[in-house]
Amino acid sequence: MSEAVRRTRWLLLLLALAACGGGEPAHDAGTDSGAIVRRDARESCPPPLGAARTRVGAPPRGLLDDVLRIEHVQVKGTHNSYHVRPEPYHLAWNYTHLPLDQQLADQGVRQVELDVWMDPVCGRFEVYHVGFLDEVTTCRLLTDCLDTMRSWSDDNPGHPPLFIQIEPKDSYDPATARARLAALEAEILSIWPRELLITPDDVRGAHATLREAIVADGWPTLGDSRGKALFFMNDGGGLRDEYTEGRTTLEGRLMFAEAGPGEATESVLVLNDPSADAARIAEAVALGFLVRTRADADGAEAAASDTSRRDLALASGAHMISTDFPAAVEGIDYWVELPGGAPSRCNPVTAPPECTAEAVSLQR
Repeated sequence: MSEAVRRTRWLLLLLALAACGGGEPAHDAGTDSGAIVRRDARESCPPPLGAARTRVGAPPRGLLDDVLRIEHVQVKGTHNSYHVRPEPYHLAWNYTHLPLDQQLADQGVRQVELDVWMDPVCGRFEVYHVGFLDEVTTCRLLTDCLDTMRSWSDDNPGHPPLFIQIEPKDSYDPATARARLAALEAEILSIWPRELLITPDDVRGAHATLREAIVADGWPTLGDSRGKALFFMNDGGGLRDEYTEGRTTLEGRLMFAEAGPGEATESVLVLNDPSADAARIAEAVALGFLVRTRADADGAEAAASDTSRRDLALASGAHMISTDFPAAVEGIDYWVELPGGAPSRCNPVTAPPECTAEAVSLQR
């Protein structure tokens, strides 16, 4: 890295600190430094994509696997799941996550969020937050992130579906959008083969639209979903419109996508504020759509001083409760845990009376 670029980075970060505030580190999840990757550490382009490995054997089943469906479950997720606190930092970036497999194994995380950027040199997707200012990550390549989760899934195939939120961060370019979407799906399929995915076509079935299918029949059962992943794209602009052919269909696609009320592709919603979005969350949950919300935002100090947002999120019926703090850490008296302590639990709004956390998770 040249000295001019280094100085520019520091200048930009100082400006961000002045605008947003700085502080002493309040949270360090103890990430193994060997897993931390800086975006500028690339020495060469990664090898070409290969074929996804197959999985041998069927996942274990629970006693209620033919009764419980995906919408009956609530899971804990992490916000910017790859994130490592930069130095220096401002308060909104004052958190560090464990590598993804450790989140899954040790912290009960079952939903992750990955910000993806196309590397124009190598033509592969990288995962980081903000270029120059906040770009340290536990898994630089998207395929590395996905492979880490796939390996954990192979070792624990009885898990309810993993929810993987993909947020494209590049500016929308109509001339390249279709090719980039195809490349993104190719990278997903190189790690997670179609038979281990829950896709829009799986849910739509014989119905005319995805929305119609969810409202009428709901989501697949846990028995049909264990050991699989469900991808959804967090984009509300031109890239989403390209992917959904003008918000009309997700036929043949791998990922679910954001949609407005009543639209044909309405299925998975990102409604991040459990207070301001409370009415919309309640409406979406009642209709059967999956919802991701956030239990906290804007840094550790704000979260530690007020747990009402976390409590609202857990009680809202949202299916994915995302947090910067999935476990207790030194220096902050705040974290998110599902009541009962299981990795997944019965959704407090949608689950039938016979549901139990053990029937959902098959593990503690």
